[in-house]
Amino acid sequence: MNPHGNGKPEPTDPEQLLRMLDLELARQRIARQRAGSPYRSFRIASLIFLFAVIVGAMLAFYYVFYSGGLDEIRARSEPRPSATPSSRAP
Repeated sequence: MNPHGNGKPEPTDPEQLLRMLDLELARQRIARQRAGSPYRSFRIASLIFLFAVIVGAMLAFYYVFYSGGLDEIRARSEPRPSATPSSRAP
Protein backbone atom coordinates (compact mmCIF):
# COMPACT_ATOMS: atom_id res chain seq x y z
CA MET A 1 0.00 0.00 0.00
CA ASN A 2 2.98 2.30 0.22
CA PRO A 3 3.98 2.50 -3.46
CA HIS A 4 6.66 5.15 -3.13
CA GLY A 5 8.53 3.49 -0.31
CA ASN A 6 9.04 6.71 1.60
CA GLY A 7 9.88 4.91 4.80
CA LYS A 8 6.52 5.27 6.51
CA PRO A 9 5.49 2.06 8.18
CA GLU A 10 2.07 0.85 7.12
CA PRO A 11 -0.36 0.02 9.89
CA THR A 12 -1.32 -3.61 10.16
CA ASP A 13 -4.30 -2.95 12.40
CA PRO A 14 -7.49 -2.20 10.39
CA GLU A 15 -8.75 0.10 13.15
CA GLN A 16 -5.58 2.17 12.98
CA LEU A 17 -5.86 2.25 9.17
CA LEU A 18 -9.43 3.57 9.42
CA ARG A 19 -8.38 6.23 11.94
CA MET A 20 -5.55 7.38 9.66
CA LEU A 21 -7.93 7.51 6.69
CA ASP A 22 -10.46 9.47 8.73
CA LEU A 23 -7.79 11.96 9.81
CA GLU A 24 -6.59 12.40 6.23
CA LEU A 25 -10.12 12.98 4.94
CA ALA A 26 -10.79 15.49 7.73
CA ARG A 27 -7.56 17.31 6.87
CA GLN A 28 -8.55 17.49 3.20
CA ARG A 29 -12.05 18.71 4.08
CA ILE A 30 -10.63 21.48 6.27
CA ALA A 31 -8.18 22.49 3.53
CA ARG A 32 -11.05 22.71 1.01
CA GLN A 33 -13.13 24.84 3.38
CA ARG A 34 -10.25 27.24 3.93
CA ALA A 35 -9.66 27.61 0.21
CA GLY A 36 -13.30 28.53 -0.40
CA SER A 37 -14.87 28.91 -3.77
CA PRO A 38 -12.55 30.32 -6.43
CA TYR A 39 -15.33 32.55 -7.77
CA ARG A 40 -16.66 33.78 -4.44
CA SER A 41 -15.21 37.29 -4.72
CA PHE A 42 -16.44 37.57 -8.32
CA ARG A 43 -19.92 36.50 -7.24
CA ILE A 44 -19.98 39.04 -4.38
CA ALA A 45 -18.77 41.83 -6.70
CA SER A 46 -21.45 40.98 -9.26
CA LEU A 47 -24.18 41.06 -6.61
CA ILE A 48 -22.98 44.46 -5.37
CA PHE A 49 -22.96 45.76 -8.95
CA LEU A 50 -26.49 44.41 -9.55
CA PHE A 51 -27.67 46.07 -6.34
CA ALA A 52 -26.10 49.39 -7.42
CA VAL A 53 -27.80 49.18 -10.84
CA ILE A 54 -31.19 48.50 -9.25
CA VAL A 55 -30.80 51.37 -6.77
CA GLY A 56 -29.70 53.67 -9.59
CA ALA A 57 -32.73 52.71 -11.67
CA MET A 58 -35.02 53.38 -8.73
CA LEU A 59 -33.46 56.80 -8.14
CA ALA A 60 -33.79 57.68 -11.82
CA PHE A 61 -37.43 56.56 -11.80
CA TYR A 62 -38.08 58.70 -8.72
CA TYR A 63 -36.38 61.73 -10.26
CA VAL A 64 -38.21 61.48 -13.58
CA PHE A 65 -41.71 60.71 -12.38
CA TYR A 66 -42.06 62.03 -8.84
CA SER A 67 -39.58 64.83 -8.38
CA GLY A 68 -40.63 66.84 -11.42
CA GLY A 69 -37.75 65.89 -13.67
CA LEU A 70 -40.16 65.10 -16.47
CA ASP A 71 -41.69 68.57 -16.20
CA GLU A 72 -38.22 70.11 -16.46
CA ILE A 73 -37.48 68.08 -19.59
CA ARG A 74 -40.80 69.10 -21.15
CA ALA A 75 -40.21 72.77 -20.27
CA ARG A 76 -36.80 72.71 -21.94
CA SER A 77 -38.11 71.19 -25.15
CA GLU A 78 -41.00 73.67 -25.64
CA PRO A 79 -40.30 76.48 -28.12
CA ARG A 80 -39.91 79.78 -26.35
CA PRO A 81 -40.70 83.11 -27.95
CA SER A 82 -37.58 85.08 -28.64
CA ALA A 83 -37.16 88.76 -27.75
CA THR A 84 -35.54 89.58 -31.07
CA PRO A 85 -37.63 90.83 -33.98
CA SER A 86 -38.21 88.36 -36.73
CA SER A 87 -36.22 88.75 -39.92
CA ARG A 88 -39.29 88.52 -42.16
CA ALA A 89 -40.36 91.65 -43.95
CA PRO A 90 -44.06 92.63 -43.70
